[in-house]
Amino acid sequence: MARRLILHGRVQGVCCRQYCSTYARNMGLSGAATNLYDGTVEVLLDTDDGIAIERYISALESNPRRVQFYGMIESIDSVDYTGAVRGDYRF
Repeated sequence: MARRLILHGRVQGVCCRQYCSTYARNMGLSGAATNLYDGTVEVLLDTDDGIAIERYISALESNPRRVQFYGMIESIDSVDYTGAVRGDYRF
Protein backbone atom coordinates (compact mmCIF):
# COMPACT_ATOMS: atom_id res chain seq x y z
CA MET A 1 0.00 0.00 0.00
CA ALA A 2 1.08 3.57 -0.62
CA ARG A 3 -0.02 7.05 0.42
CA ARG A 4 -1.43 9.78 -1.81
CA LEU A 5 -0.91 13.39 -0.78
CA ILE A 6 -2.49 16.39 -2.49
CA LEU A 7 -0.72 19.68 -1.81
CA HIS A 8 -2.82 22.85 -2.05
CA GLY A 9 -1.55 26.42 -2.23
CA ARG A 10 1.05 28.08 -4.45
CA VAL A 11 2.66 24.78 -5.43
CA GLN A 12 3.19 24.81 -9.21
CA GLY A 13 6.08 26.54 -10.94
CA VAL A 14 7.87 27.13 -7.62
CA CYS A 15 10.12 24.01 -7.30
CA CYS A 16 7.55 22.14 -5.18
CA ARG A 17 8.19 18.72 -6.73
CA GLN A 18 11.93 19.11 -6.14
CA TYR A 19 11.21 20.30 -2.58
CA CYS A 20 9.07 17.20 -1.94
CA SER A 21 11.75 14.97 -3.45
CA THR A 22 14.48 16.44 -1.27
CA TYR A 23 12.61 15.70 1.96
CA ALA A 24 11.59 12.23 0.78
CA ARG A 25 15.17 11.28 -0.08
CA ASN A 26 16.45 12.67 3.23
CA MET A 27 13.95 10.41 5.00
CA GLY A 28 14.63 7.34 2.87
CA LEU A 29 11.24 7.47 1.14
CA SER A 30 10.58 6.83 -2.54
CA GLY A 31 7.73 7.92 -4.73
CA ALA A 32 6.72 10.50 -7.32
CA ALA A 33 5.26 13.99 -7.61
CA THR A 34 3.04 15.34 -10.39
CA ASN A 35 1.52 18.73 -11.17
CA LEU A 36 -2.24 18.28 -11.57
CA TYR A 37 -4.48 20.29 -13.88
CA ASP A 38 -6.34 21.92 -10.98
CA GLY A 39 -3.17 23.65 -9.72
CA THR A 40 -2.37 21.17 -6.96
CA VAL A 41 0.56 18.76 -6.67
CA GLU A 42 0.04 15.03 -6.14
CA VAL A 43 2.72 13.17 -4.17
CA LEU A 44 2.64 9.38 -4.09
CA LEU A 45 4.75 7.80 -1.35
CA ASP A 46 5.69 4.14 -1.69
CA THR A 47 5.24 3.32 2.00
CA ASP A 48 2.55 2.45 4.50
CA ASP A 49 4.67 3.50 7.51
CA GLY A 50 2.34 5.92 9.26
CA ILE A 51 5.07 7.47 11.39
CA ALA A 52 7.30 8.15 8.37
CA ILE A 53 4.35 9.66 6.49
CA GLU A 54 3.49 11.98 9.38
CA ARG A 55 7.14 13.05 9.72
CA TYR A 56 7.25 13.74 5.99
CA ILE A 57 4.06 15.82 6.03
CA SER A 58 5.34 17.75 9.04
CA ALA A 59 8.62 18.48 7.24
CA LEU A 60 6.79 19.71 4.13
CA GLU A 61 4.67 22.04 6.26
CA SER A 62 7.51 23.45 8.39
CA ASN A 63 10.62 23.15 6.14
CA PRO A 64 13.04 22.56 9.06
CA ARG A 65 16.08 22.20 6.78
CA ARG A 66 15.25 25.42 4.93
CA VAL A 67 15.19 23.67 1.56
CA GLN A 68 14.80 26.17 -1.29
CA PHE A 69 11.11 26.48 -2.14
CA TYR A 70 9.44 29.55 -3.64
CA GLY A 71 5.82 28.60 -2.99
CA MET A 72 3.58 27.99 -0.04
CA ILE A 73 1.74 24.83 0.96
CA GLU A 74 -1.58 25.84 2.50
CA SER A 75 -2.93 22.35 3.19
CA ILE A 76 -2.19 18.69 2.53
CA ASP A 77 -4.80 15.98 1.98
CA SER A 78 -3.61 12.45 2.76
CA VAL A 79 -5.32 9.17 1.81
CA ASP A 80 -4.35 5.53 1.34
CA TYR A 81 -3.49 4.62 -2.24
CA THR A 82 -3.41 1.20 -3.91
CA GLY A 83 -2.45 2.09 -7.49
CA ALA A 84 0.95 2.17 -9.13
CA VAL A 85 3.38 4.72 -7.72
CA ARG A 86 4.30 6.77 -10.76
CA GLY A 87 4.48 10.39 -11.78
CA ASP A 88 6.45 12.87 -13.81
CA TYR A 89 9.00 13.62 -11.05
CA ARG A 90 10.29 10.35 -9.52
CA PHE A 91 12.31 10.13 -6.32
